[in-house]
Amino acid sequence: MSSFLQNLNDRYDTFTKSHRTVADYLSDHLNDVAFCTLEEIADRIGVSTTTIIRFSRALGYSGYSEMQKDIQQSLQTKASLPERLVSLENYPSNTLLAESFQNDILNIQQTLEHQDEHTLQTVVQKISSAPNVYVLGMRSSFAVAHYMASRLSEIRPNIHLIQSVGMLYPEEIVSAKEGDICIAYMFPRYSKLSTTILSWLKNEGVKVILITSQNYSAVQGYGDIILPCSITSISYKNSYAAPLCLSNYLIAAIAQENYSESQKNLAKTESILNQGFYLGL
Repeated sequence: MSSFLQNLNDRYDTFTKSHRTVADYLSDHLNDVAFCTLEEIADRIGVSTTTIIRFSRALGYSGYSEMQKDIQQSLQTKASLPERLVSLENYPSNTLLAESFQNDILNIQQTLEHQDEHTLQTVVQKISSAPNVYVLGMRSSFAVAHYMASRLSEIRPNIHLIQSVGMLYPEEIVSAKEGDICIAYMFPRYSKLSTTILSWLKNEGVKVILITSQNYSAVQGYGDIILPCSITSISYKNSYAAPLCLSNYLIAAIAQENYSESQKNLAKTESILNQGFYLGL
């Protein structure tokens, strides 16, 4: 059962008659609610938009939009790729561009709102001072992990991207020890291999910074510090706009924290690139 439905069922006995009408409809039509406007849902249920908003607040949300985002992320946790593609089948092509950009703007805004400056500063200090930093991300998350590892390797040594090519991940993490850090990107549908690797690393004393979705209850045990991101998408894959923004912040903050070392490493990299790498145009 999704976290949204669990929340709904736990509170059902406290609902008014009109709120139970809304709850009954939502329980049977989650896929519809995930992508319908407030007005459309109110019309389908036969209640006012005000009733829907009050129902959302009764569940602990600020309003319909926040509740809808939670429903979307709950569905993404289990839905297969073909099932998620269905939402695009009848999507108006003339609004797809604007809706896609607006979706990611909202993802970025919500991710920013969920960050704690003290926690972020702790993360920056831990990554800056760790003897070794391991970076993990499977399947779609690998693209973000690769980006993070490549940028960090420009400004500090001992960055290890866990690629698991040919299932060689044991050799990639065998030297990890207490004091090291792992930055792990994990989003629905969660990779079982990622949990295996993180469990082993934590057992070795490695601290895990887990960058994951806002509904992270299923994987919170794998992270020592959790940085939640909004990854809602109108397409068949999660959106990684917000995790990339958060990664960019961490890269900049770590470069600032270790300014002298970052300058030294970047200068060495630049000297190598100047040996004919660029066209010089």
